[in-house]
Amino acid sequence: MIDDIACRWAAAIDRGLDAAEAAALPLWLAEDRRHRGALLRAQATLSLLDRGRALSGANPAEAATAPPARRWRFAGAAAGTALVAGLAVALWPAPVARIDTGVGEVRRMPLADGSVALVNSGTSLRVAFTPGRRDVEVRRGEAWFQVAHNPARPFVVASGPVRVQAVGTAFDVRRQGDAARVVVTKGVVRIWSVASPDAAITVPAGRYAVLNAGEAPQVRPLSPQAADQQLAWREGRIVLDDMTLGAAAAEFNRYNSDRLEVAPPLAGRRVVGWFRTYDVDGFATASAAMVGGRVERHHAPDGTEVTRIVP
Repeated sequence: MIDDIACRWAAAIDRGLDAAEAAALPLWLAEDRRHRGALLRAQATLSLLDRGRALSGANPAEAATAPPARRWRFAGAAAGTALVAGLAVALWPAPVARIDTGVGEVRRMPLADGSVALVNSGTSLRVAFTPGRRDVEVRRGEAWFQVAHNPARPFVVASGPVRVQAVGTAFDVRRQGDAARVVVTKGVVRIWSVASPDAAITVPAGRYAVLNAGEAPQVRPLSPQAADQQLAWREGRIVLDDMTLGAAAAEFNRYNSDRLEVAPPLAGRRVVGWFRTYDVDGFATASAAMVGGRVERHHAPDGTEVTRIVP
């Protein structure tokens, strides 16, 4: 079964991977240490097949353009996997994948171990799974993880110097420079900073932690209202529960290429309500009414539409 799948991957690589395949291949390689060797053997077999056909006088143009599936049918047993026994594993890169989302894009990504990552707008993740570990780096942005239970393979998320380890749980990590906010929605996580000598702390479901560089972690209870506000993005919403107008505008700017601005005298005013992440106009109109302001619109030199809430 592994060799059959490896043959299909080799054929796909030969014709050129599409975007989905390029993301899926490193995850398949990370699932089992045998996968990488099987793929190397399959690629070597395909290469030997091409050489053998060329030496036998086959039409070079036909050899180059034949569909990969057809080329595999010519292989038979002639290639022999023993011929590639000495190939170095270094011929194939480490099983690392990147997951990137654009502005306004929220993506659900099943991971190779059965976990799921829900990736927020403007986020970049680096996923590196090995037989003994499951490592994810949040390079920017935010993601919520539902982790498949496997104590033998620790699941660790890095966000700057912050590390979050979980086994069979669900949590959200939002990176803000070297700081991070971790919201635990199920189970328990361990959190520590590689830049601090402090011991790891345990954070259970119903709480969240804020870690700033050089400071002790701040763990706070998470009310249902606060959880709804902090994780509403998973449903395409922004929930404002007594948030300042300036902070609310910054949230909308995470999901929209057009820009929302607030005049300084109004930035500290408090607003409430919930909106769709794309509804900048609806938010601007409603919040301007709440704070006694008005809405102005113009286009920036780069063509971006700017919506401004002013007194």
